[in-house]
Amino acid sequence: MGTTTASRSGGRIRPMKNKLMFIIWAGFTLAFLSLFVYIAFYGNTSDTEQLSKTMGGIWGAMTAFMIAPAWKAMKQLPESRRKAVLSGTVGVVAVLGFLFWVRARQTGRLQTLFEKDREFEQTAAPKKQRFMHLLSAKQNAKSLPEYLQTCADLEPAIGDYETAEQQVDSLLAQMQQQIGELKPPGGYDRLLPGFAVLRAVFAKDIAGAEAQKKEIEFAKQLPNIPEAQRAQFYTDNIQPIIEQESQIAQEEVAILKDAKSRGITLPAGVYKGAGIE
Repeated sequence: MGTTTASRSGGRIRPMKNKLMFIIWAGFTLAFLSLFVYIAFYGNTSDTEQLSKTMGGIWGAMTAFMIAPAWKAMKQLPESRRKAVLSGTVGVVAVLGFLFWVRARQTGRLQTLFEKDREFEQTAAPKKQRFMHLLSAKQNAKSLPEYLQTCADLEPAIGDYETAEQQVDSLLAQMQQQIGELKPPGGYDRLLPGFAVLRAVFAKDIAGAEAQKKEIEFAKQLPNIPEAQRAQFYTDNIQPIIEQESQIAQEEVAILKDAKSRGITLPAGVYKGAGIE
């Protein structure tokens, strides 16, 4: 009698344990899915990435533990209900898997563009530094030979600088497009105001480089112009371009000041490089 009672008691406890485990698993699954929804709407960070890995490992272990009791419980259901549960589960998993795959592809393309941008920025940095150094030397030239020499040195540097600026600008345009296609944007849309400002700055940089090339083309003509006519040639042709270069630089600073006043976050050094604290 005692053995039979204990056996029945044990038989009742086991389903209760399985039921409790299923409730815990279902709650954890809901929390895991909620994390994915949060990442989809607000973006992924190192913290959410680590949390998703930890929760994924726990969920996988719990699911493996639940397979056997879940299958036993399923076999006790009527066949029609069992098919409905299995079909619904497969359908939900398939839809979630497809949505996650689409999202992963989109964010993966963005991450690739971010990585390319970092590589381009590293490559472009020394080219920009050389360009700025030679530009300063040209502006501070004390004599015609010094001015002509710095123009000759600056000409190839302008090409390298302009190409680098165009490459980064093109990447930013691609990022803008990719973020625009993200539904929902997942927090990536917070980057768009900064991208817009950077592209406006790059447009001014490229316009300034074009003006510098025009100035150099006129400067090359100076040695062949009679000395008595050089001052007038400079006033008529080179001085207006220098004024245009100054205007472009002022417009670029104005763009950055406006961005700063609106609280737009830009890469380190962009504001400082323009003299904006």
